[in-house]
Amino acid sequence: MTAKRCGRLYAIETTSRTPTALVSQTKQRPATFDTRHWRFGHAAPETICEMAVKTLVDSLNITGELTMGGRCKDYILGKHSTHPFNDNGYQETEILERTHIDIWGPSPTQSAGGASYFMLLMDGHSSYRTVAFLKTKSADVTLNVFETYHNEAE
Repeated sequence: MTAKRCGRLYAIETTSRTPTALVSQTKQRPATFDTRHWRFGHAAPETICEMAVKTLVDSLNITGELTMGGRCKDYILGKHSTHPFNDNGYQETEILERTHIDIWGPSPTQSAGGASYFMLLMDGHSSYRTVAFLKTKSADVTLNVFETYHNEAE
């Protein structure tokens, strides 16, 4: 790997075909290897080692060892598919005990019937869902939709 200075930046020649930008500013103060890894946008540790060993970057002062101090926390969090909930939450035991409502809109395009909003209603116990299309999201209209949903469910 080689780097050429271009003004205040360094262009690093790599074998990768994917364009990559690595930027860091030190203000002449040393920093740990982990800090450099973070400041260089989580660049590969091997790349940072090579830059330090071959002095490819002026004032790249790294304190301590030229290795990561464990696994990168951002990598670990980024690989999580889900995070555990703190509790089990509340599960409704009867129909209509709790109704979850979501109103979406305004839509950039009106429906054929002139609706610009939709209102999703879901029963917390049965997970039964229904959708109502609304021309406005006024209190009168949404309350009327909820009352209709409630009467049908009973």
